[in-house]
Amino acid sequence: MRNAGVVSFLFAMSVAGVPGRAQDAVPPPAQPTIRVTTNEVALDIVVRDKKGREVKNVKPTDLAVYDDGVKQQFLSFRIVSGRDLERRKDKNATAPDANPATSLPLRELNTICIVFHNIDPINRPHAVAIVKEFIGSNLPPDSYIGIFNLNEKLDVVHEFTKDRQALLAAALDSGALNFQKASVALLTASPSLTTLNVQASQAAPGAGATMDTTGGELNMNVLMGADVSNGAGASRLRGDQVREQADFGNITGMEETDRISAMIKQVGTLPGRKTILLVSSGLVTTGDPDIFQKLLTNANAHGITFYALDSTEMSAMYDTAQGSKNAMGQLAKVSAQQGKSATATAGQMRENVHEGDDTINTVRTSDSQSHLRELAEGTGGFLIANTNDFRKPFQQLVGDLETHYEAVYNPGSLKFDGRFRRIEVKANRTDWQVESRLGYFAMPDLKGSGPLTASEFTALAVLNATKKPHSFDFHLAAYHFHAPGAANATAEIALELPSSKLGASADPAHKMHRFDISMLTLVRDSNGEVVDKYSLEKPYFIPDANLAAARADQLTYTHSLNLSPGKYTVEAAVVDHEGPQATSEITSFEIPEPPKGVAISSLAMVQNLDPAKADAADPFVIRDKRVVPMVDAAVSPSAKRWIYFVVYQDKASQVKPQIHIQFKNGGQVVADQMSPLPAADRNGAIAMLLAAPTRPGACELQITAVQGSQSASEHISYVGKTQ
Repeated sequence: MRNAGVVSFLFAMSVAGVPGRAQDAVPPPAQPTIRVTTNEVALDIVVRDKKGREVKNVKPTDLAVYDDGVKQQFLSFRIVSGRDLERRKDKNATAPDANPATSLPLRELNTICIVFHNIDPINRPHAVAIVKEFIGSNLPPDSYIGIFNLNEKLDVVHEFTKDRQALLAAALDSGALNFQKASVALLTASPSLTTLNVQASQAAPGAGATMDTTGGELNMNVLMGADVSNGAGASRLRGDQVREQADFGNITGMEETDRISAMIKQVGTLPGRKTILLVSSGLVTTGDPDIFQKLLTNANAHGITFYALDSTEMSAMYDTAQGSKNAMGQLAKVSAQQGKSATATAGQMRENVHEGDDTINTVRTSDSQSHLRELAEGTGGFLIANTNDFRKPFQQLVGDLETHYEAVYNPGSLKFDGRFRRIEVKANRTDWQVESRLGYFAMPDLKGSGPLTASEFTALAVLNATKKPHSFDFHLAAYHFHAPGAANATAEIALELPSSKLGASADPAHKMHRFDISMLTLVRDSNGEVVDKYSLEKPYFIPDANLAAARADQLTYTHSLNLSPGKYTVEAAVVDHEGPQATSEITSFEIPEPPKGVAISSLAMVQNLDPAKADAADPFVIRDKRVVPMVDAAVSPSAKRWIYFVVYQDKASQVKPQIHIQFKNGGQVVADQMSPLPAADRNGAIAMLLAAPTRPGACELQITAVQGSQSASEHISYVGKTQ
């Protein structure tokens, strides 16, 4: 034995004395989450004309579908109206629905933004009641609904969700979320990024009894029951305020137009079939038809349909045209007194001078409901107004949302590599606009696991990015355990995250910090096909007293799987929600051919040993402990580390196995020895813990299992630190 005194090797079947985890948080268990994709794609399609109206006479020859740039042929093409889809499913009337196990359904994604606009506190309870009635209507199941206020900044009332009960139970007041956080569920349903910024104004007053005043220069009507002063000073003040409103009326119209335009631009980045239910008491515009037409063109270009709802409660005392009557009546009065300039008061003379401006302003602002109608009908929707019964219009709206075409085709490639396949549907008419899913992730059937979760969509988007994000380094490794005679090996994928790089939010009330990460690993074979995946998403709550220790430690996750011999790659994405940041890594490994004699597993440095129940199927479990590997292996004199491995003896041989240990430092052999092994278990496995030798610099440990004339070797490299 060369330099035997330099390094000592210690074998132990006991795990006593091995350090535990530095923080109290325990990683959550894995959860199966991926959906099968197969050899057919069932795609929902909506076709609109240049005015935003749905086209109902589309033929298969009018469209062409491209899957990853390759044109495909339609296997079937049909229109689905109202509740036809549910009825046909119940009757098993169509092949795509009758055999869902053989197709990937890409159903239309309904994105519904409910926006409160121009609602004053008095009318808001009625508007909220209407919105809750709409939410409770029979909306399509894949509808994501978000509720917002149109104010000077984005005010999220409720984030996008498909949970109708959560929406109905919510207090529909402004929340603290921004739009991006409110859109997580929707955005991950179809990869996308988006931001929204919306604003609001005051509601227009109603009308009641009339009262003559002096000095008021436009509207001579006041609200019934209002306490209104008739003094000359008050009248002059009202006149000044009316004139100020007239002078700035165009600015108000431009502000309203800009707010709607900004909303169109930002909602247009959302995925799916985009619908805005604008709950309002009226919309003021500039009166310029060209500007308004640009607004409609922009909405149609972004695939947005407006449904406007005048939320003003109807009563016998209310007339929606009263504002127009007031303004036009006053203009008629001004016109009539034009010939009486000799006897006109100073106020009347000032009013005569502004008659032309008042005429334009009155036409523009007197019927704010008409602008809601123009916005809705110009984008393929309609106006709901002058009623307290919303059941029928809501049924019609739901019918519009459900009407679409369903096309089925075979994808051009059956390679399930987890990559994003882009879908493009083109119309042979330039005045048609086609809406459909942007694509899908090509995932295989992984033993019937569930549909993709929101966190998995996000992670897959990270892995499919042209330039993958890399906010920080983390470590990824694979270990194999292959007993003689076994066709497949057990592989352990390990992912190690540096806690110091993760974002954390403080909770002073509970004296804790919150970490929140999600991750996804995909294992691909030599052909690029996905053969396994592992994902998790769960927050950690670390007591402030343990935060420093948690920051100094690593978060390590392991996942077991069975693999046949061959070459593999592992690609992992980590999303840090508190950061917020995302990062990715990739590594490769090989599963050797089944050993015919003595065999040895990969070597793993031990980070710590966690309590565990005995599990013969888990090679990282030794007695009542489970090995947590240190992927970024390092050893210092102050912290003893262990090397874990398993030797598999050849049961056909009568010779007792032993191991040959060789330690290198800086490429030079500094220790070399042979050592016997303890008895194997009933399966012929000998689990070992070996004290890791160390010297400053690059270290390498090679262990060779020897049994008679047969041998098998593995090695591990690590860094030796000075302290």
